[in-house]
Amino acid sequence: MSDPSLIRWSFWPKVGPVEYGKMPRKKMQENLQRFEVEARKLLAETGADHVVYGRKLYTEDGELEEIRFYLVPMTDEEFEKKVVPLKSQQVYAVHKMK
Repeated sequence: MSDPSLIRWSFWPKVGPVEYGKMPRKKMQENLQRFEVEARKLLAETGADHVVYGRKLYTEDGELEEIRFYLVPMTDEEFEKKVVPLKSQQVYAVHKMK
């Protein structure tokens, strides 16, 4: 049986291999905050409309299954196409003020 205090995580860089492992659940918020800081920098540097930096994936029963980290700049069109349709997930992103 898996340890309920741990959660699977993965980091999906634009290039290079996916990193993954398990982390204590209590470290999730701290890691999301670190990625948010980087996402805000990337938003300013790229002029993107949005930067997605995390997703929490849930099972059909509503249990947290995995947390994924990204640093993906997107246009409004990309965000609408790739993020809006996602189900059973909580998406973390920063957005350009318009």
